[in-house]
Amino acid sequence: MRTGITWMIAALLGLVGCSSTFLASKDGKGYHIGSGSDAAFEMFCKSGDMARILNDTKLPQETRDRLFRATCAEERSGTKVKELYGTMSPEQRKDLRQAFRRNGYDINYLPC
Repeated sequence: MRTGITWMIAALLGLVGCSSTFLASKDGKGYHIGSGSDAAFEMFCKSGDMARILNDTKLPQETRDRLFRATCAEERSGTKVKELYGTMSPEQRKDLRQAFRRNGYDINYLPC
């Protein structure tokens, strides 16, 4: 019984881990990609950074468009961003993180 519960907890944690994105920080502020906060919207979208970053990737145009809409459109959705990110290959995820770096962001780092 205990082994079954342990296995279920491990499986759930694995699923949660697979659906997360990454932290992008710049100028002492950082947010997870797909965060629904107004501050993240300001940082990634109103600044124009998200459009520049996505255009700096090798992702298929459809993927770029879907990521942009899920992150920056009026009906933006963190859940959709996480779902889309979860369908991306490891190479595509790396390409997106590197595009953020090339555009002045630190990845998974938030200074104190």
